[in-house]
Amino acid sequence: MKRQMMNQKAIERHLALLNDKLAEEGIKASILLVGGAYMVSVVQNRKTTRDIDVSIATNQAHIYRAVKHAATAIAQTYRLPSDWFNDDVTIVIDQIGRPQSPSLWKQFSHLRVLIPEEQYILALKLFAGREDDDRDIQALAKRLRISSHAQAWELVQRYIPPHMQSMRPQEIANAIERCFSK
Repeated sequence: MKRQMMNQKAIERHLALLNDKLAEEGIKASILLVGGAYMVSVVQNRKTTRDIDVSIATNQAHIYRAVKHAATAIAQTYRLPSDWFNDDVTIVIDQIGRPQSPSLWKQFSHLRVLIPEEQYILALKLFAGREDDDRDIQALAKRLRISSHAQAWELVQRYIPPHMQSMRPQEIANAIERCFSK
């Protein structure tokens, strides 16, 4: 299946479909929007993303399964790639910790879409250390007025626990080197 990039309208439309599917099941859920969908919809530094990266904000297995099932059903019904709704980042978020002060971005009848503070997203992108994220890192840094290596490292220290930093020291250092002045 050919991957279609999603703009902000498509992201919102797909999340509305997810809400409708959850409503059919009588399930209320919350998700944390991160990654490219966050950049497209909140920061608006780019027009499209390939998937909607989220963390499903629940400790209840039946809610988690219902959200995943709804996303799969939408993929099948609307011929979307199976990973259009991607919660792989949950593993990282669970290990580094949830955002300190998420806020409500969209409220549907059965789906709340929360967003973390921009500093948290920047820390996640620095932790990932991917060159593909450099444009996003630079956009976030500009909005947050973070311009130096020292400021970037301070942000990483604040959001990424030391044991997690030790798993990706070179990736973090390389991202900071590429995106910030000394």
